[in-house]
Amino acid sequence: MAVTIEVIRGPDKGRTFQVDSDAIIGRQSDTLALIDGTVSRQHAHLTKQNDTWIIEDLNSANGTFVNGIRIKRPTPLHLGDQIRCGTTLLVFGGSSSRTAPSIEVDHSGKIVDAAIMARIPASDDSVIIPTPELGAQAIGNLRTLYELTTELSSIFDLDGVLQKTVDVIFKSVPVDRAFILLIGDDGELIPKVARYRDNMGKSEKDTSSDESDATSVHLPISRTIINEVITKQEGILSSNAMRDKRFRSGQSVHEYGIRSAICTPIKGRDKILGVIHIDCSVSDHVYSAEQLNLLTAIGYQVGLAVENVRLYKEAVKSARLAAVGETVAFLSHHIKNILQALIGAAELVEKAISSENVEKAKKAWPVVSRNLGRINSLVLNMLAFSKSRRPAFEAVDVNEIIKECVELLSPDVEEKSIAMMTDLNDLPTIPADPDGLHQVILNLLTNAIDSVEENKGIITISSKFDSLNQQVIIQVSDNGKGIEPDEIGKIFDIFHSTKGQKGTGLGLAVAKKIITEHSGTISVESTPGEGATFIIKLPLHPSDKPSPEDTHTP
Repeated sequence: MAVTIEVIRGPDKGRTFQVDSDAIIGRQSDTLALIDGTVSRQHAHLTKQNDTWIIEDLNSANGTFVNGIRIKRPTPLHLGDQIRCGTTLLVFGGSSSRTAPSIEVDHSGKIVDAAIMARIPASDDSVIIPTPELGAQAIGNLRTLYELTTELSSIFDLDGVLQKTVDVIFKSVPVDRAFILLIGDDGELIPKVARYRDNMGKSEKDTSSDESDATSVHLPISRTIINEVITKQEGILSSNAMRDKRFRSGQSVHEYGIRSAICTPIKGRDKILGVIHIDCSVSDHVYSAEQLNLLTAIGYQVGLAVENVRLYKEAVKSARLAAVGETVAFLSHHIKNILQALIGAAELVEKAISSENVEKAKKAWPVVSRNLGRINSLVLNMLAFSKSRRPAFEAVDVNEIIKECVELLSPDVEEKSIAMMTDLNDLPTIPADPDGLHQVILNLLTNAIDSVEENKGIITISSKFDSLNQQVIIQVSDNGKGIEPDEIGKIFDIFHSTKGQKGTGLGLAVAKKIITEHSGTISVESTPGEGATFIIKLPLHPSDKPSPEDTHTP
């Protein structure tokens, strides 16, 4: 059975790999290739022995770590384990233990968290107001809430919201364990985050040696307390007291070392979305009413943030569906025009062949060939724009690619009776995707050919090396009609074309996407009536190759 490995930190963040047999993690791997420069070419080896996956470090320069511990021998992996290679952090099993922890919820009522000592309703009134009695405590709580609210306002990822919440909680109050559970569509609680400190004390249920997120540790919390929080929509402060009759059927809390706990609802605008649960040993700390107030206010703010994330995702989904509809409508119209011209020309060729009129067939065939080329170009551009791709970097001679493109377009240049000149200077090889770069230059030259007048057009493509900024500069200039000032800002937008029915609005959008994937830039300078110059700048040493998500447009 295949296992998913997800990158949650590093240059490849967001990528996922499906591994069903032996695999190598490294920069030169065929199965699990990473672009992180701190990762060795062959960094670690994954093997499957019976039903267990084993990871082994391959004498890498920076070592391989599992759950924060450097491995020195083959080590078994469990779902949720975190693997660090260089600065890249991967999660074995497809989801981080930070977001898919193993938490044992006590449904039977045999585990006692404590008796209820205080309650605070969760609502929009869950605001901490400084008073002379509370003093510095309330001011500190307000500062904590302000920090959390500010951070959450810029996060549009559910895992990010929950992790930031736990980060703030651990920084603000003494905590041995912190859990966040959200209510699923079926009404069941789904564990999302579990974090614990190393000062909890060792037990068979806690084998961690440092502060981290729970991996395979089963940490029990009481469903009884959770039910109270969800039903009453209140934050609850509980303590190690067996007086409350609702909890008398449970076992002693001494078995789990729990003494003081706070459980608060994560409340949205209209309903409870989940709960936050924290606890610590009473020998270290006993939670106060002020801390209950803080956690209840945090729960309310987190509920609003969770709802905002879900609304944002719905909005993005709707926007993508609208974009898909617009794309289909646009392309259908454009393909229809190409097919009409193609069918008409094909009929002329067919009639010429039937009448054995070779001259008529020769006149009609260029129309067929030209429209076949338009369909081919359209398909290639759509694939390049829509596909989340990672450039296949290799050492590239840019001048050779320019020469290939110029030669490829020579029939179009001759047909239009225009001039295409090159001004190529000596260049160092640069890391680039030759196919992607070829497509960019071909698109720019094709646009230039379309924009110039027949018998008068002049196109110049030049290259030079900017030694000061360590970059290769490519320029494509023409003496065509130029670009109006109000069009300059839209020229690289998808489906924006100044060619009317001739253009798809894809060529320049694709060019920008590919150049961005190369950590480069593309710009245009133009004076109406005097032509346009497109300028590409490609770094000699790309320092930060963006992920496909950064350049992929819905």
